[in-house]
Amino acid sequence: MASQESLVFADESELDNTLSAPQPWKILIVDDEKDVHESTTLAIGRELICDRALEFLHAYDAAEARRLLSNEQHIAVVLLDVVMESEDAGLQLVHFIREELGLLETRIILRTGQPGYAPELNTISRYDINDYKSKSDLTRIKLYTALTAAIRAYAQIRTLNGSRRSHAEIIRASKELLCQRNYHDFASTVITQLAKLLRLPEEGLACIKQGNRDLSHRSDLLVMGTAGDFRRYTCKPLTSLASSHITELVFESARTRDHLFTSDATCLYFSTPDNAEMVVYLSAGSPKNREINALLDLFATNISACIDNVRLLEQRHEYAFLDQLLNIPNRLSFLQALERQLSHPPDAQQVVLIDIDQFGALNDTIGSQNGDLLLKQIAARLQKSFREHIVARISGDTFGILGDAEKLTPEQVSQVFSRPFEIADSPHLLSATQGRVLLGDQTNAADVIAQANVALKRAKQTLRGGFQDFHQNMLAETENRVQMLQGLRRAFEQKRLFMVYQPKIALESEAVCGFEALMRWRTEKGTYVSPMDFIPVAESSGLIVPLGEWALREALTRITALREQSGMDLHIAVNVSMVQFAHPDFLNMLDTALHDCNADPSCLDLEITESFAMHDQSSVQALVGAIHKRGVRISIDDFGTGFSSLSYLEALKVHSLKIDKSFVDRIGAEHPDTRICEMILRLGQALELSVVAEGIETQEQMAWLQTQGCDQGQGYHFSRPLTVDQLSDWFAAHRAAIQTREKDK
Repeated sequence: MASQESLVFADESELDNTLSAPQPWKILIVDDEKDVHESTTLAIGRELICDRALEFLHAYDAAEARRLLSNEQHIAVVLLDVVMESEDAGLQLVHFIREELGLLETRIILRTGQPGYAPELNTISRYDINDYKSKSDLTRIKLYTALTAAIRAYAQIRTLNGSRRSHAEIIRASKELLCQRNYHDFASTVITQLAKLLRLPEEGLACIKQGNRDLSHRSDLLVMGTAGDFRRYTCKPLTSLASSHITELVFESARTRDHLFTSDATCLYFSTPDNAEMVVYLSAGSPKNREINALLDLFATNISACIDNVRLLEQRHEYAFLDQLLNIPNRLSFLQALERQLSHPPDAQQVVLIDIDQFGALNDTIGSQNGDLLLKQIAARLQKSFREHIVARISGDTFGILGDAEKLTPEQVSQVFSRPFEIADSPHLLSATQGRVLLGDQTNAADVIAQANVALKRAKQTLRGGFQDFHQNMLAETENRVQMLQGLRRAFEQKRLFMVYQPKIALESEAVCGFEALMRWRTEKGTYVSPMDFIPVAESSGLIVPLGEWALREALTRITALREQSGMDLHIAVNVSMVQFAHPDFLNMLDTALHDCNADPSCLDLEITESFAMHDQSSVQALVGAIHKRGVRISIDDFGTGFSSLSYLEALKVHSLKIDKSFVDRIGAEHPDTRICEMILRLGQALELSVVAEGIETQEQMAWLQTQGCDQGQGYHFSRPLTVDQLSDWFAAHRAAIQTREKDK
């Protein structure tokens, strides 16, 4: 066997002579998989343990195991599958062994194929399960090691069974150790249980070696557990003890890796197969004899298994409270720290949430591996800049800082990002947006984080790289948005949303050339909610995607019917939000809607905002090109209100520009200003794009736009948005008016 995975045991001559006969050790394998039986026998069937061969008994279900256990004597170890014919078959068999048969000496090792079926600590304690392992972890060497420890424990228990106290006390002590969840509690419990076993006062300390640190190295040796008067030394260096005699005794036990007994002290050394070590000092002497040695040896085997359990729990704790990538506290740890801070009146404490601006786009550019390196640099710089504060990763590229408000000013946080970050020999200058909350008289940590999030979102909406302090009125606004979203969902489900259609007029002939489809929401009380209010809520929640598909289908169905009734080449304009346009299934949705509504693609005009047209130009250009190939038209809505690159606009396959109402309003005003309208009209003509003016309300505005060559217009001057029921009458009246005008000419 490999030396690094083998347990070193005491001289076998210490065992009771009644156990030294050459009869083999009986090992019962209980598993419903035949391969497990064969692989176990093949792996260690010829090995000797404690100078004895192994005899394997086989049971393929719990019922067969019960018969064998009832009829066979002196079964040393049961290798038991957790899950067989039922999820608790293994635990029921454990109960049968311990409670009904009263077999307390037999060692039970649970084996599981799936870690999720491993029992909880209270189950292990309640049923006196001695160990549990994952089948995938039980290599030949580790299986041999586990069986050796179990057989030795079985033999020692039988030896000690003649003693009126040893058996019950070992079981009790082991149960206590199994219930400990961290190294400090575990080490302190070892001291207490050893003192009880040896009938000594509960006064002492314990040092545990972890990882590759040398337990005998004086500068690294820390007191992990304490009892009695030694409690003041918890988590302090061993060298801080007032008594050099105790220090030297512990060091000597660690150096020699052996127990030391003096008239006034007991120093005990324990180790495990995977190189974990512990030295326990008790401030009273105890006799060194065969019974004590057997007791300590048995206790040592239990300590080995228990340290593994504590290590597992420490790892789970680490995973639960530490961000594994950045090695800093995570959101849960931050919440706990905040709860502790709120448990007593905080003195000018503040929470700051920091979001790295445009990190997603940068991560896509430099790659996720370099993105992770960048996050590590950010975390390191934040920790260095705010050493006295708690810095945590809340999510993705969002960090949290908790600490003194005077040292957490917006300028101090922004200073962290004043210098570039070096990734792959390339500098990256970043900015971060802050959401800030003063703790004041707050009492709930989750509420504080929520408030900081509200402030952060508000800051991102107004100015990237800036900050926003939380104010109570933000909560009311957020609550209103939540209520509106809930109401909007209900309205959509209950069909209280409907479409209206505003006519679009060819300004030269004043004939109708199409319509713009607009969504409306009528509440249960009959009142209307403005699209200016509910559309942003739908966009931020993602509800705009199903709403937009519904609106598109309604509009296509309506325009198809109008084209058939009128025999005219009418078009329908439908607004498409950035969220819809960026959805990966948008093109498929568009194709399906056109097909299902039997609509001509050339009759559809999709309106996108100028700001979105400039967003992620390569992907937008590719998507617009794909729409263009389908014969669907694209218009830039609210043109002039954003910031456009004229060269990019020229390359984008769009068909028309829409002049925003705010510019049309200036035509014919008290102090008219038509410069922007003129510029958009000249630009459209130069790029051979159709130009549509929206919000035309007066004859004067229409006349000016006609003289400037504007192609189309819409607004109250022609018609308000019309319901489906109003469309036919308006259409007939408009056509009649046009015909009358033609006759008059």
